[in-house]
Amino acid sequence: MIRRTAQLALLVFGAGLAQLPALADSAIAPFEPLPQPLTLQDALRLSGENHPNLRLARAGVLAAQIRLQKVESSFGASVLLELQPRAASKASVSGVDFQNDSRYGLVWRKRLTDFGRSASRREVAGATLQAKQAIYEARHGRHTLEIMERFFAVTLADYAYQMHDERMAISYFRYTRMLERQTRFEQYSDLEVAEREVTYRQQYVARLQADLQRRQTRHQLALALGRPGELSGELVMPDLAVYRKREVPKYADLVDRVILSSPALQFLRHDVAAAKAAIDVARKLNSPVLSAELEAREYVNSTSSSRDRYRANLKFSMPLFDGTGGRNIEVALAQNTLLHKQAALASSEYVVREEVLMLLHELEVNRAEEAAAQAQETYRGYYQDRSRAMYELELRSDLGDAQAAAAEAMLESIRVDFERALLWTQLDSLLGLPSALIQEN
Repeated sequence: MIRRTAQLALLVFGAGLAQLPALADSAIAPFEPLPQPLTLQDALRLSGENHPNLRLARAGVLAAQIRLQKVESSFGASVLLELQPRAASKASVSGVDFQNDSRYGLVWRKRLTDFGRSASRREVAGATLQAKQAIYEARHGRHTLEIMERFFAVTLADYAYQMHDERMAISYFRYTRMLERQTRFEQYSDLEVAEREVTYRQQYVARLQADLQRRQTRHQLALALGRPGELSGELVMPDLAVYRKREVPKYADLVDRVILSSPALQFLRHDVAAAKAAIDVARKLNSPVLSAELEAREYVNSTSSSRDRYRANLKFSMPLFDGTGGRNIEVALAQNTLLHKQAALASSEYVVREEVLMLLHELEVNRAEEAAAQAQETYRGYYQDRSRAMYELELRSDLGDAQAAAAEAMLESIRVDFERALLWTQLDSLLGLPSALIQEN
């Protein structure tokens, strides 16, 4: 009998294990090597589902899923194996006469209803899950923006280094030429030579800082990609034409869309919904519970008439009196939490409205900066051509300065182009949209 009961218990236990949800594998997937040279599209594609910030957000989503499954399983059936090896001395027998009175059995239990409390708890868990998913989307959008910022910073640092390297080379050439002429012909004074040396030393410091900035920005890009120590040697200049084609929208046309679609605000709305459902949970704290039980037992000594082999129970329990006031306290706390979250939502909407207006203004300024940068680059191109022509005619020329100024003008044009892409990416993120570069790809 013991063996038969144990086998039945193992079958039930195995069936219960089969119903457990399969959880996400927490192991970190192996990294795909970064391509060389690295493009912005590749950086965004490999940006890191394994980055710690995104893993934290995914862990929050997984935890919310587990809590929801826990609530949904509250109405699941449970089976208990009861083993009671015991010895007893009957009261009807004079003296002490211990006999084997062991019993074994299975008990099946299931909650039928708690009159709405679990439904409210399920609503809380569902809203919390949606909130965590919105947090993940918001964090993913911020991470995309960070990768673009780091990628652009590396490119700008490379161009800045080239510009400072050229300026340093020019100042070094002028300093050594003046020093040589002073030494050989005493053509220049010590003051003039010292002045040229100061200029060269300053340009050398600027070049060194630019070189170190190249390393620093590559290190920051590697961290943003979730690849510490994997520094990218060469980056491909990104094609950002998709952002140049866009027209700056009007504030009134855009702000309502952002308020409706922003992942950060979606999170707060779901948080408010969870707080409202939590009030219902608190109000139903003392709700009655209706449950059912089925029992199957075996007895070593089954002579007593009160020992049932099979039993079916329907149990209804309801609290009648609670002098602690626990329910009212829980309701008050839940209502206070709701007020706090509603205020946080309203405050965040104000912040988003201001952010949208600021981004639109910055896009307008960027458009003006683009025109100014293009004009400056055109002017510096003409100036460089004139200086080169004078140099070829062996006339006095500032060709080196003209080349450095042209490089600086090109650097400014690139910076303006990158700034436009970042501003549009911020707007896309507020709208809950992926990067336009990802959509295009």
